[in-house]
Amino acid sequence: MEGNKILNHKDLDKKLKAIIIGSTGAVGRELVDVLLKSNFYSNVTVLARRKIDRWEKLSKEESEKLRIINIDSLDMLEYSKEKLEEFFGSDYNFDCVFCCLGSRVGRGKEFTRVDYDYVVYSADLAEKLNIPHFSLVSSKGVDSKSCMLYLRTKGLADEECLKKNIPYISILRPGLIMNRDNDYRFGEKVASYIPFIPKIRSHDLAKALAADDVEFHFGTKSTTNVKRIISHSEIEKLKNNKI
Repeated sequence: MEGNKILNHKDLDKKLKAIIIGSTGAVGRELVDVLLKSNFYSNVTVLARRKIDRWEKLSKEESEKLRIINIDSLDMLEYSKEKLEEFFGSDYNFDCVFCCLGSRVGRGKEFTRVDYDYVVYSADLAEKLNIPHFSLVSSKGVDSKSCMLYLRTKGLADEECLKKNIPYISILRPGLIMNRDNDYRFGEKVASYIPFIPKIRSHDLAKALAADDVEFHFGTKSTTNVKRIISHSEIEKLKNNKI
């Protein structure tokens, strides 16, 4: 969809509403910025335990588009359909759930809770509320049969999400995510100097997430009942689309 060439212009008056799970993480906070600046979105709802500093510095227009719901835990994603509708409010008909979750700990119960349970619950949220698009940041090389816990857990989460009854499910599998301004990781810093490892800036990944959603809602190509794995090379193309 380079340059929005396949946009269906008769639908361009429509404005999108999105939920972001993992909005305070490295990719999530970049995605919030991207959606708030995009003319395609009228509302960005985030679930967060705290309000981060950069949300205090938004323009008036951006502040009006951002809806922050303070929560104690993402356990609320397990709510029933009826309770979720009450929680979010009946006047919100969302168009996409973006899941940008990722634990800083690569092992143990916390890792499994965040990278498997909450990821799957995020897909459940989209299914329960009849939200047409579920978009997930996964990782390059994930495999549900891997001997490595990290790759296996994320692979299992991907597979479970793909089973959901949602019109469009997209799972983005980027390589090394760079420029995590809130989440320094020494191993990734070292790997960033290795020339042959696929890499992408967190902001560019956020742009690709948004572009994929815009393409689904405004593109002329049919994307009904599609379950799509988006590779690193495809992400690199998406990040250049106009959003």
